Amino acid sequence: MYLGIRKVRSAGQNSGSVEVTLPAKLRILERVECRVVVRDGSSAEIVLQPDLAMAHSMFRELWERLRVGLREIGDIGDFSADEFALTLFPTQYWHHHPPLAYADALVVLKHRRGPQHWDSGALARLLTFLSVVAVRRLGLSESLALAFGDAVAYLTTGTSVGLGTDFERGMAHDLLWGEGHSQPFGSPLDDHIWRQVGPGLRRVYEQFQAWQNDPEAYRIARQKWYRALTVEMGIR
Repeated sequence: MYLGIRKVRSAGQNSGSVEVTLPAKLRILERVECRVVVRDGSSAEIVLQPDLAMAHSMFRELWERLRVGLREIGDIGDFSADEFALTLFPTQYWHHHPPLAYADALVVLKHRRGPQHWDSGALARLLTFLSVVAVRRLGLSESLALAFGDAVAYLTTGTSVGLGTDFERGMAHDLLWGEGHSQPFGSPLDDHIWRQVGPGLRRVYEQFQAWQNDPEAYRIARQKWYRALTVEMGIR
């Protein structure tokens, strides 16, 4: 990924050091320790290698939160990075392995440590893709696993990453909360939130599983939902 051109400059006459201003896209690495590596040769390179151990820890922590929330369905097992595509920045394009972005994990960590504005998109992406792998392990097919992951993030953060549709999210909301209710009070980083939503997530999963077993019922339910929505919008 090409990010631009920068000049190395002196950090001060008495410091003996030099510095470079990194592109704004790398601001997420603020306060992250980085190894500086020189790769010598005909095309010499200076490489920054950020220490992303804390981001890895956030992946594992959120997985354990999901494990609590989904335990009424089954045990999702331990986190395995091999089932994901690990990237520095969020990506829209991926194949079999859902992406987990280190940048998203660092955003969530910074929110936990201080009063920064909460970026629900970062947490929603992490929860979505972690949930996709979790329910694959529990037996959902690829397309329904994507929609379920999207629903989990929507139900716990209020933000969707768009892997499902309004139909699946609306159904999941009604099964979890009932009409007129919203997200749980508290942070999805807390265990008690996942204990609170656990029974509802089991109901949501059972509905997705029923659709998997009867694709025609799934198709008809979607048609009815969109037909009712069209009528409602027409009345308005």
